[in-house]
Amino acid sequence: MNQKVAIIILNYNGWKDTIECLESLRKIDYPDYLTIVVDNGSSDGSIEKIKSWAEGKLETNSEYVKYAAQNKPIYVVEYEKEIAEKGGIDKFESELQKYSPNRKIVLIKNNKNLGFSGGNNVGAKYAIQRNVKYIILLNNDTIIIDIDFMNKIIDAFRYDDNIFVVGPNIVNFSGSFDGPFIHETFLGELFFLSLKNQIHKLLRCQPVYIDIKAISSPKPLQVYKISGACLVFKSTFLKEIGYLDENAWLSCEEAILAEQVIAKDGKIYFQPLTLLLHKKARSPRNDSSRVGILSNYFKQREYFLKTYRRYGALKISFIKFAHTFRLLLEKIRA
Repeated sequence: MNQKVAIIILNYNGWKDTIECLESLRKIDYPDYLTIVVDNGSSDGSIEKIKSWAEGKLETNSEYVKYAAQNKPIYVVEYEKEIAEKGGIDKFESELQKYSPNRKIVLIKNNKNLGFSGGNNVGAKYAIQRNVKYIILLNNDTIIIDIDFMNKIIDAFRYDDNIFVVGPNIVNFSGSFDGPFIHETFLGELFFLSLKNQIHKLLRCQPVYIDIKAISSPKPLQVYKISGACLVFKSTFLKEIGYLDENAWLSCEEAILAEQVIAKDGKIYFQPLTLLLHKKARSPRNDSSRVGILSNYFKQREYFLKTYRRYGALKISFIKFAHTFRLLLEKIRA
């Protein structure tokens, strides 16, 4: 039996990627889903561009996505953040029901950039108010390849009642896999994984932290962690944990989620039978340099290790030393 699904796409000054992602979603063969675009306070005219695309006035074509005029216009309902979080407005929601899944979009407007977790939480709160069973957080720089993408993803939940989160097979445009990921030990965190990964790069192998066994599986199976480019939740679980941790800012969301699932005696499953392409476009940041991105990652990682792995002062001091040393090397290299 098909279940109602909400697909949430977060946009921040990235309308070109967003409309390409939206175009790829139009071909999904699933009878009961709703696409929600959350604009995170963009300043590049994203809202107008997305609406223009929906009206059929702005085409998008690429090597991977072909513009489909027959699917336009698309009915768009716009909400401010506060209204969306309360579940929208009944008369607009009733109007939405008149349209097929590929001919309607809900556009939620945040007045500032709330980050990955904060922005997606707005969309998730709206979706849960609308009583959806599954919530998909989909990066705007991804492209759906399979027509039966949704069926395969939802099917993975049927393997075990304690599956709370599922992720698809994701391939970056470079050809590398974007997850699933292995569990990192304390020593691996310090230096082993970094050292091994450098050797893998020299040998042109997949990153050492990728779970190759899962990728090679002929069926869905349990993994430690999946990519944040596409996270599929049971809505009940997302509500139970109080939504995504907004203390994390553009980093470590997947690791936090993995520990939250474990804490609830749940499971994360990887679905290798459906494919998603990931451009891996760099999210807009205050400091987009390699050193700046790495510095932010280390800061978020230390928060994760203290809060969710419960690392004490001694372990954290070793971690901070290792992070400082790696940043120094990166600055010298730059």
